Formats: sequence, structure tokens, C-alpha cells
Amino acid sequence: MPTPAAFQTRVNLVRSEAARLADYMAGRPAAAWDRPTACDRWSAADVVAHLVWIGEFYAIFTERALRGDLSPPPESPKDPKYAATPPEDFYTLKAFEYRRELGDGLPAAFAGRFAELVRVLGRLTPADYEKPCFYHSGNRPLWTLADLAVQELSIHTWDIQSRQEGAAGLPPEGQPVLLERVIQRPLAAVPLAATAAGGPARLRFALSGTVSAAYDLTLTAAAANIAPAAAGPADAVFQCAAETFILLLYRRLNLPAALESGQIQVAGNLELAREFAANF
Repeated sequence: MPTPAAFQTRVNLVRSEAARLADYMAGRPAAAWDRPTACDRWSAADVVAHLVWIGEFYAIFTERALRGDLSPPPESPKDPKYAATPPEDFYTLKAFEYRRELGDGLPAAFAGRFAELVRVLGRLTPADYEKPCFYHSGNRPLWTLADLAVQELSIHTWDIQSRQEGAAGLPPEGQPVLLERVIQRPLAAVPLAATAAGGPARLRFALSGTVSAAYDLTLTAAAANIAPAAAGPADAVFQCAAETFILLLYRRLNLPAALESGQIQVAGNLELAREFAANF
């Protein structure tokens, strides 16, 4: 659980990231809203429409949690009417629906929903942080909605900018929060010859830049686990900026391409590293 100061930092990041995306889109030509993004099948307008839903429903989740209501809100992914709809399909459905219904009011709706979310989150006291809150993948502590909002805004802004500009980055001040979130995401097993022979294989990511840290990705034939680096050597060491590691784990960067470009450098068992890159 964060300290009150750390939680306020997260709320401030929600505010600043929403303003950053709003300012960016306001400075783009009208045609930019229809351009593709790094999100398959979603235009820039679809991504912003998805974020409108996020801002609206995170505020709803917060208000209901404060009342002790853990039931799925209407029009959320666990609404019985969407029981047969996978989460990713649900979000696409809502993005298209919100874009169609909001039309030219999309920028104003985006600004309004996140202003309300910041207001609602800003009212929380330390006694509220650990209150359970509804979330489609399972109830979670209320304070984590601030982190999830930072994640949604920062990564989706990258999704838009990376296709508009040809290059995009993650704001340094938000990277520690993104890193904290992304290392908690489940990882699929990565088939490797070493793990098939009995493994496990330990791959270390040594980070620099906004966050100086090291994480070990431990692979077995059946699972992948990431944790702060343990004592002792690793089979291969990948060196990169924290931003690169974050985007890699969010599946925004291709590992072989990042190695080829020099964004990531590797030492140790190069054969294992190449096999991992090809299968990650």
C-alpha cells in the first residue's frame, strides 16, 4: 500500500497524463483522429473513446467501493449481458460505441471523465486505500485504480504517438509506476531447448535510466516468472533502458528488433538469448 504522499503522486500522474494526451490531440490535424495506432483495429479516436470508458468506470468503481458495493456495475465487463463476450472484445465494443455516440464531443468527454476520476481519487484517505474494489479480473485494493489509470493513459498515449510521429516515449515520472505494474502481469511460458532439457533458465534484465534495477526472468518448461534479480549469475544478461523494458513487457516492442537496433544489448549465453528472443 502506498503512503499518502505516494498515492497523491499517482493521482497527480493521472491528471498530468490525461492533460498530456488531450494537449497532444488538440495540436493534431482533424485527420489524425482516424489514423491507426499500435492497438490492432483501433484508430486514435477509438483509443481515446476507450479511455473515456476507463475514466468513467474507474470513478464508478471507486464510488461503489466506498459504499462497500462489490457487484459488477451495469455495462461493465461482468454485466450478465456480456457474459459471453471476452474482455478484449468487450473493450473494442465499448470503444466503438463511445466513439460513435460521442462524435465531436469526444475530446470534451475525455477531459471531463478524467477530471472527475482525479476528483474522486483525490478524496480517498489512507483508511480507504485497502478497501476492496470491483475489477473484471478480480476484486483489488482501491488504491490500485490510480496505478491502472496511469498505465492506461501512458501506454495508450504511446500507442497513438508511435503511429503518428514514428517515435514515442514514456514520461520519466510515470515509469516507476509502469514498471511496478508490468512486472506483476502474468507471463506465458517460453519454449526453450534448455528448459525442455530440464532447465530452468535465468535471464537477467539490467535496467538503466529512470529506474536503475535488475530483474530475473526465470523460465521452466511450463512457466515464466519475473522477480528482482537474485544473487548469483544469470545465463544471459540483457541491458537496456527501463523504458525499453517496460514497453517490451507491455508487448509494444519486438525483442529481436530491439536487439538488432541496439536498444537492448546482451551478454552471456548468446545462443540462449537468441532463442529466447525468437520465442518471446
